[in-house]
Amino acid sequence: MSPFRSYRVAERLAAAEKLIEQRERELALLDRRWRREKKAAKQRLYLTRIQATRNHIVSWQDYIAQGCPRVANATTRA
Repeated sequence: MSPFRSYRVAERLAAAEKLIEQRERELALLDRRWRREKKAAKQRLYLTRIQATRNHIVSWQDYIAQGCPRVANATTRA
């Protein structure tokens, strides 16, 4: 079961923070790969993934700012 279905705010908050931490690690890895890449086409792909990952982090930060509302049909797992 997804922790975002939980009735406990602390459990939803912990899961959201864990997802943010995972995405921040992924972002750092993508940034290193982007800087090492020589081909322009691959650099653009990395930049797209970097922007998508940043947007994902911001959306979870917004979720936390809203007080971690319960999502009854959530399927996301931390």
